Parts: sequence; structure tokens; C-alpha cells
Amino acid sequence: MKFSSLISRLKNVFKLGRKSKKEPIATTRQDEYLNEEDDPNQIKPRSKSRRLVWILYSAILVIFFGGAGIVFGWVLVNAEKTIEKRIAMTPAVTVEVLADDETAPKNSSKEQSQAKDQRIEDGSDKTIMEKSEKPKDTSGDRDALVGIIFPHITEETEDGPLPIIAADGRQPWLEYSRGFKRADRKPRIALIVTNLGLSATYTKAALKLLPEDITLSFSHVAPRLKSWIREARQKGHEVLMDIPMEPLGFPKNDPGRATLLTSSNEVENLNRLEHVMKKAGGYVGLLGTLGTKFMLHSETFLPILKTIKQRGLIYVDSRSTSRSLGPELASSIQLPRAFNNIFIDKEPSNQKIKDKLDELEKIALKKRFAVGIAQPFPLTIEILSQWAEKLKAKQISLAPITALVDKQSQR
Repeated sequence: MKFSSLISRLKNVFKLGRKSKKEPIATTRQDEYLNEEDDPNQIKPRSKSRRLVWILYSAILVIFFGGAGIVFGWVLVNAEKTIEKRIAMTPAVTVEVLADDETAPKNSSKEQSQAKDQRIEDGSDKTIMEKSEKPKDTSGDRDALVGIIFPHITEETEDGPLPIIAADGRQPWLEYSRGFKRADRKPRIALIVTNLGLSATYTKAALKLLPEDITLSFSHVAPRLKSWIREARQKGHEVLMDIPMEPLGFPKNDPGRATLLTSSNEVENLNRLEHVMKKAGGYVGLLGTLGTKFMLHSETFLPILKTIKQRGLIYVDSRSTSRSLGPELASSIQLPRAFNNIFIDKEPSNQKIKDKLDELEKIALKKRFAVGIAQPFPLTIEILSQWAEKLKAKQISLAPITALVDKQSQR
């Protein structure tokens, strides 16, 4: 039964009760009241009905007002706690304002982080570490240089190894060199295959087919760079790292974020150079690539070459432009250097590549030392592997790049 229906019925009962009071009742005293001794259970019907109505009405009032009181009391008691919970759930940052002679509190976020790191080392946060998300497994690439780089000529940093000159003066470019017979007086050719590591197929072919005296130069953005360098070193190759330099047409022609730029200051360019060097280790030097604009600006180029010298490396200039200042600037600061004479496969066709190799041989026979640079195209690799086998019969030696350091004449 609905509450409103119940109230209506109660009102009707009250109306009936009031009417009954006004009407005369033709009864005797004996009819109104009975002797309790005769029958104690007999009660006048009208009195019984009125009493039931009051009981029901009182019960409803008690229930209504009692329930309302309970709800009001609960709200009053819990309102403060509810507000506190909402405040606690709202993100907030507390900033303490310090007086002139006050210092920051010791429990700073940095020190808390250090304390957490210490707990992790002690094993007290083992449960937290186990629940945390497992890092990706990069141990294969991270450990790829173990045994390939030498501690006495390596500076370990958070971002990767950097080559340094040892305390006793030993330099990385000599320590990592393949070695060459100094008694060999035959003309020498150093062949460099650059831009390696970007294509796994091309890189595998180069490592499989090219003779160990050919120098391999890798891009710093190559996936699995350290693993590629490890394999190259284990096969006996000398290794270089490509260092991209600003070309003409930049930024439309953009080699990437680590490119050395004429518009950047010295600190920015040196940071980019260091970024490239930290990507791997075990290399003998850096190969300047592109750079048709950068190589013409001595004020931005010279600090780069000085840093390469301080790291005990060699610099190889690709001479993307014949007017490159690289070889001249390197000689002026006594930086071990070499430079490219011919790009072997600018036109990657069978006959064009062979013609360029013939031209490279003529330079070597005339000047005794020559350097060629090639890309890891499948056709180029196939021709180079066949060409290298026939070179010995021509009385020309195929040599690693360090065997031509400071040997070439700029004239």
C-alpha cells in the first residue's frame, strides 16, 4: 500500500470519529460500560477503533521523524570526513616559501630518489621492483662491445663509451688499427664502404663478401649498431663512424638531428659530435659525410677537428666538395687524416663502377696512395669482392685506412 493512500484512509477514519461525537447516542450507562468482572474482554467498538487509529498515526510519525533524524544526523557527522576525502583526492602541489636565510629541506625529491635507489641496491624494495614493469631486454646490444673496446682508451659515460688517449699516450686509432706491413712499398689503395648498418641485408652481404682489408664505416643511427661493429671487428675490418655534415640545400636536404651545422654554435656542434661517438666503440676514426656547405667554413669546422684529435682518432674527409677545407685544417693541427679521391658508385652500374676502380688504380700508381668510397649496394659489393682478388696481381696493395694516414699529397 502506498504511503499517500494510507494517510487518506487515516483522515477518513478521523472524520468518522468526529461525526460520532456530535450524534446523540441512545444508550444507557449499562450499554456504554460493561462490568469488568462479568466480561473483561468486551470493549465498546467505537473506543477500540479510535485507539487503533491513534496507535497507527503515532507509529507513522515516529517512523517518519525518526528516519529523518537518522539521515540528518548521519550527514552531519560524515560531512567533514567526506570533504576531507575529496580534498585528498584532488591533485595539489605544496610549495614552501623560504625566508632569506633558510635553505631547502633535506627531504627533497632528488634526495628521496637517491634514497629509493639505495633501498633498491640494498634489496629493501625488492617487492616493488618485482611488481614493476620489466625493462626491455637490450643486453645483446649493450654487451656487444665487451672485448671489442679497450678500457685503457675508453671513457665510460651514462650514454655510452667515448674514446680517449691513454695515460701513457696510446691512441685509439692505433690500438684499434688492423696493422699493415710497413716494409710493403707497393702502391696502396684504401677502400671504404660507408653508410652501413641501415640495411641488414646490405650489411650482412658486405660482412660476408668483402675482404678484411676493406674499411667499413657505419651510420650512428643504424639499428644493432654495436652488434654490427662487433662482427666487423671480429672479421678483421677497421671501422669508422659516419659523421653527417651540413650539405647545400639544408634544411630541405636534411641528414638528421646530429648533423653538424654552420648555423649552430660550437657547443651545439660538439654535443652532436659527442652524441655520434657515444653510439659505439672500437672505431679508428670518423668519416665526414655530405658537408658540401659545412666543409667550407673553417670557423665551425676547426673545433670539430680539434676534438677528434683530442680523442685520439683519425679524420677521413669524403670531399663531397673538391673545395673542402678538411684535409688542410687537419694538417694544420697535426690531426691524423686521410681523404677521398673517388666516389666509386655515384652511378651504380656495372661498367661505371669498374671504370671508377680503374681510375682509382691509376691514381695509386701515380701518387702511390689513393682512397675510394663506395655505398653498400649489392652490385657494388659483388664487383668489389671480385676486384680485390685481382688487385694483388697488379702490384697494388689493398690496405686498411690507417695505412694511408698522412700519406696522401693534397697536390
